[in-house]
Amino acid sequence: MDTKQFFDFHTYIYNMVRHNRLATEQGFVPCSCSGIGFLEGVLARMRTARAFVCLSDICEESTVRHGGAWFKRRVFTVFVLARYDTRREDDYRDRLALCRELFRQMHSRFIVDEARLQSELCYLAVDEIRSRELGGQFLNGCTGLYFLLALDEPTDLQFNADEWLTTEEPTA
Repeated sequence: MDTKQFFDFHTYIYNMVRHNRLATEQGFVPCSCSGIGFLEGVLARMRTARAFVCLSDICEESTVRHGGAWFKRRVFTVFVLARYDTRREDDYRDRLALCRELFRQMHSRFIVDEARLQSELCYLAVDEIRSRELGGQFLNGCTGLYFLLALDEPTDLQFNADEWLTTEEPTA
């Protein structure tokens, strides 16, 4: 694997949504946003779609060491949202249950894909995926949840003298 070219998680999630039977039957549309405060992908499609899997295009990153090797850990946020009739409590509960079920199915797919991705040196943290449900009147009649998924990939941190004007130690 090229340690400067990381796994395309956005395409992976978009394709997962397009190939999931429940997501397809219930009209879930993949889209992107810039975190919970900027759900522009959802807002742009509110008139034409009733359900969304929205992947944040920003992620939390850290560099970690595993057994002497360095890895870039990226934590992605994925929103699973469905619009509901705000006048009907049962519709709210049904749509939230739908989002929960799609998340469960996506989690089961992550587990299946984990071994294949490991052969490409991509390590999904499927052992602990944190999720949080969103309240009733979230985003004008939407409900659902979001989850956080970490992905570790090797990164090259070898010192390369050609990247520096001088190899002398910096002085204070």
